[in-house]
Amino acid sequence: MVKSLSTLEALFAKKTPKSAELYESGKEFMPGGAMKSLGYNPPLYMTRAADCYMWDVDDNKYVDWINNACAMILGHSPKGVVEALDNIVHNGIVFGAPNNFEKAIAEHITKRIPSIERVRFTNSGTEALMNTIRLCRAYSGKPKIAKFEGGFHGTTDDAEVSIAPSIDTAGSDEAPNAVPEYLGINQSTVDNVVVLPYNDSEAVDLILRENKDDIAAVLYDPKAGNYDIPHEFVRFVAGKCKELGIIFVMDEVKSLRVAYGGYQELAGVDPDLTTLGKLVGGGMPVGAFGGKKEIMDMMDQTKGYKMSSGGTYSANPMTLAAGLAHMEGATPEVYAHLKTLGDRLAKGMGDVFSNSDIPVQILHRDNITSAHLTPDPVRNYRDILKFDKEMRRRLMLGMLLEGQYARELQEMTVSSPMTTATIDDFLGALEKVVHDKG
Repeated sequence: MVKSLSTLEALFAKKTPKSAELYESGKEFMPGGAMKSLGYNPPLYMTRAADCYMWDVDDNKYVDWINNACAMILGHSPKGVVEALDNIVHNGIVFGAPNNFEKAIAEHITKRIPSIERVRFTNSGTEALMNTIRLCRAYSGKPKIAKFEGGFHGTTDDAEVSIAPSIDTAGSDEAPNAVPEYLGINQSTVDNVVVLPYNDSEAVDLILRENKDDIAAVLYDPKAGNYDIPHEFVRFVAGKCKELGIIFVMDEVKSLRVAYGGYQELAGVDPDLTTLGKLVGGGMPVGAFGGKKEIMDMMDQTKGYKMSSGGTYSANPMTLAAGLAHMEGATPEVYAHLKTLGDRLAKGMGDVFSNSDIPVQILHRDNITSAHLTPDPVRNYRDILKFDKEMRRRLMLGMLLEGQYARELQEMTVSSPMTTATIDDFLGALEKVVHDKG
């Protein structure tokens, strides 16, 4: 039996007093006191990281299973990335002009992901989606976008619709309502978003047919390692978009880490446009979007320049140098290593929980793994509402006390510095927490 929540919170507070102090003092200057709390209370303030480890301000050491929201495939401060950044720092941090890394990383991306024939760079995944949505509307002449309930595509107004709506406002399973995630999103924006259900081909077919004349694009978040979505479903969605003349956009900001060519390689789909981020920057702020040249040429200044995308720091040399080093280091052999580790992690977690009284669904996609605290299949957003939230927090705190930075055992990722011993140490800690062997 896992320790009680009150016991775990008291132990956590005793172990992290300096983080608590920073959090309380930070409230005077920042709403909420911190930027990346990830549900911890108080948040953990980190001071350094190397390989697959991080250290907080109280000098507690953690194995990092979050990897900055899936971004760090080679772990922290990999040699090639550090060397690339060091070279840039001494040769000009940013220029108001093109730089010599642009062509190199663009070529790498287009060779790595065949569906991307042309690519543009931004400062974040959110910016990549923002530009992609505008591009789809410009190219198609249609006003609406469609997205899946529970899918995440950044923090623009168009994207922050029906990410985690309350069940009272979400509508029916087959025809979800478009629900703004936060205050401040204009109703006119919400009215131009069509919401689709995951894992329901019949409902998707009906909704897309009814709205095909208005929908510029379907945005697809694979939810890799989070929802149980068969490859057949995304192939159906992509095929339906092609049939109905709707642009199909694959959001690979996170899922590029599941395979060398991204989730689209695993699923066998050929999207019209793809959005990227995270590992493309090697730890630096980054976003990118690309796809079929006839669509991307809308931004070609030599062909009429029907739409622009840019920014002071877009495609800056520090980001592109770090990103190129990171992507070149993330070879197919590295992905094979990560899959071996990820498979071992998922199987081991299943074994630990099978010997407990905690109902769990282990969802796994190559190197992303989630433990969902429910006896039922997790096929869409509504299924996650059934989770035991208190137990999630108890497990999170218990693992932190064991030096495992794994959030709520959600979207856990492995990195290349890890070994089978790293996995086995985690599983030993989980066994200890689940069965209170401390």
